[in-house]
Amino acid sequence: MDLRRLRAGEWLALAGGVALIVSLFLPWYEGATGYQALTVVDVLLTLLALLALSLPVLQATRDSPALPVGAAVLTASFGILGVMLVLFRLIDDPFAGAELRGGAWIGLAAAVAIEASGWMSLDNEYVRGLPPDIEPELRPAPRIAPDAQP
Repeated sequence: MDLRRLRAGEWLALAGGVALIVSLFLPWYEGATGYQALTVVDVLLTLLALLALSLPVLQATRDSPALPVGAAVLTASFGILGVMLVLFRLIDDPFAGAELRGGAWIGLAAAVAIEASGWMSLDNEYVRGLPPDIEPELRPAPRIAPDAQP
């Protein structure tokens, strides 16, 4: 495991995944945590958080880029679903008039961070500590002999 291989996108995925799981234990509505108030949405958000947590683990442990890139694609794809699910729960109150609490807003921020982390991980290919690829040397085109017929 090499933590030097983690870039900003993977660190954001780690923070977003942890924050999303923590937010589900916090109150989302008056007297109800995220796990108590949400039916299937809490399971989907937990799976999204675990997917986000897999992104830095795969980046730090794998030499091949295939699994980390695949996890980043899935994180970017399902991250938008997580944002929409949290927004839906913010708009459609399951308790008919219960006041929103801080856990719901932390969940929204965590879902947005997970979505952004997927895109950041896909965008940034440069790993700190390693030099960028060297540009190939440009050479002039060979001259054609004047007696050569095309």
